[in-house]
Amino acid sequence: MEAILTVDYSHWVSGTEEQRHGFVENLMKSLKNTGFVKLINHGFSEQQLKEAFDWSRKFFKQPLEVKKEILSTTNPVRGYTVTGAETTSFLNVGAGESHSTKDHKEHFDQGNKDDKDWPNQWPKSLPGFQTFYENYYEQCETVCLTLIKALEEGLGVYDGCITKRCVPSGTDLRLTHYNKIPLEDITSGRKIRIASHSDFGIITLLFQDGVGGLEVQDRSNPELESFIPVPPTSNTEMVINLGATMQRWTNDKLFGGIHRVAMPEALKGINGSSDIMIPGRTSIAYLFKAKKEVSVGPIAAFVDEKHPAKYPEMTGLEYHQWCNSRFY
Repeated sequence: MEAILTVDYSHWVSGTEEQRHGFVENLMKSLKNTGFVKLINHGFSEQQLKEAFDWSRKFFKQPLEVKKEILSTTNPVRGYTVTGAETTSFLNVGAGESHSTKDHKEHFDQGNKDDKDWPNQWPKSLPGFQTFYENYYEQCETVCLTLIKALEEGLGVYDGCITKRCVPSGTDLRLTHYNKIPLEDITSGRKIRIASHSDFGIITLLFQDGVGGLEVQDRSNPELESFIPVPPTSNTEMVINLGATMQRWTNDKLFGGIHRVAMPEALKGINGSSDIMIPGRTSIAYLFKAKKEVSVGPIAAFVDEKHPAKYPEMTGLEYHQWCNSRFY
């Protein structure tokens, strides 16, 4: 598998013409080859990210009955979701996975603060939580829209045809806690942290803690369902992956990055034992999604006689709800 490249966000935002060109070239190369890219100098400080993970841990450490006070009952998801509620394998069944394997994780989801149709639910027990994550959400939105402009240049479309489909976006910000779990539960196949899948949005911005477990599909051996670990190298490293909406819009010019969360690399090769526990893991994902009312069918710039549309027309909201309905 070709390496996931690291690109410098500042080169696109404030770099020279040569740096901007290099940014777009490496961005497209990495996304085309792997579905992923790593981003540095993205504007999130080390202290800010420490605070983000601290707030997330505080939320999940609360008693279950407190978290369930904001239990999500909507589609799109808003608020808290209990462990085992999702079966991501319905989106893409991978090696050693089945449709009966539920994800061993709990999560909190937040949408746009101005969304009146599906308003956010906030924990009353954590003053400051809402303000922090509303600001975090807006900063992620800015990064995504900036990256979309770079992608438009890389794809050779200069009329803003992708950007205009993203404002306002239907994005979810998701805090995920993967509970500690006996190693034997994973090695036996009884449980999985999250099954192999492609996110169904446009792009995803991900920060992960130091535990590890993220793996991406090796596109050089897709028929073997081979996956490559992407261990965290820095707590400020942002991992970005393409989602299925971008695949649909570009009519398969770009493909969503298939990934999963398995056991950390350091624990592989150890014989399963009920005495060995895989530690808990936390991640923060900004799941950038299309404007609710726009089509997620192929954009005209990517359709011609030789490349007919491969996906049907449906709105961003319809696609979002359809994907959610498959694994809840």
